[in-house]
Amino acid sequence: MKGHHNNLRLRDYLDIASTACGGHCLSRKLSYGEQTMVIRSVVAATILAGGSATASFAAEPITGSVGGYMNFGLAYQSDNGDEIGVLRDGEIWLGWKGTSDNGLTFDGRVELEAYTTEDQIDENWARVSGNFGSVMIGSNDDASDAFEYGYFEAPSTKIGYFDSDASVIYSSNGGDSPAIFYTTPNISGFQAMVGWTPDYQADGLGNSQHQGDNNLVFGDDSSKWSFGAGYSGEFNGVEVDFGGGYFTIENGPDAAQGGITVTYQGFGVGVTYDQRGANDGEDDAIAVGAQYTTGPWTVAGGWSTALSGEDMNDYGIWATYAVAPGVTGTLGYEGNDTDEVGDNTVMGYMRVAF
Repeated sequence: MKGHHNNLRLRDYLDIASTACGGHCLSRKLSYGEQTMVIRSVVAATILAGGSATASFAAEPITGSVGGYMNFGLAYQSDNGDEIGVLRDGEIWLGWKGTSDNGLTFDGRVELEAYTTEDQIDENWARVSGNFGSVMIGSNDDASDAFEYGYFEAPSTKIGYFDSDASVIYSSNGGDSPAIFYTTPNISGFQAMVGWTPDYQADGLGNSQHQGDNNLVFGDDSSKWSFGAGYSGEFNGVEVDFGGGYFTIENGPDAAQGGITVTYQGFGVGVTYDQRGANDGEDDAIAVGAQYTTGPWTVAGGWSTALSGEDMNDYGIWATYAVAPGVTGTLGYEGNDTDEVGDNTVMGYMRVAF
């Protein structure tokens, strides 16, 4: 938003100064050096008052919003009881956002599960953003998860071949432990994030390390650092996204991951690597996949495999149709070679986002 002092001329600054001092300080002709001193004084006073000589911001009051999604459908899973089940899964999001007159943005969100669970409140956080980037405090995905690229999933991650709800090979990143995060500004497509939590096992309302207020979270040799960085850009119609992350847990494991996705005219390919993606987080894994979108249709699939330890493979394919704004229908299959319950999943479902 442009300020009313944009592109001020010398005479304008002198008029401002004359008004500020009752018209007496400019009763005689000023030398060039005196004019310069007056201009500097006006600019400095403007900045100290919370604005600048070239820009101003309009404050926007905090406003609330409600959003979320709901998935519903039918599923088949081999050797899982009667093998036929129903899907219902959703969340309600309560958000808020506002802007101060100095350009800072304040926002946050609380996510409620749409069914009764021990983890009734999912992610919940508050954030302050500006030209410096952003600072967030609350429960959200780790910084190492912020720039994960290189694989595809069906809506709401119900079907895939890596890190879906049915996958046996998955991302080692994640967790909603209360933490503090800093995200840099986006500079020509590049961005980075760092996070720290005092207790990587904490979730919801605090943990046992507090005195009186269970909204406080303290650690006991259980802190976790996470880092992530990535790039998103376009070259002659080719979209490129790549990034990676790393986390380390005090007295615990550490892991790294990285991936890249390239998309051109609706067709995308991706590859991702995770140091602890297979065999219950013990071994590294790689995943490759492709996706094609044309009109309301999206068709995708891929394969992931363990690179070390016990042999393990996961594979999937699905098609999604955009029925209406915010409404999709999906039919997909995901399988693996573990010979365990649910090693074959077929699911048809709809997702409604609002």
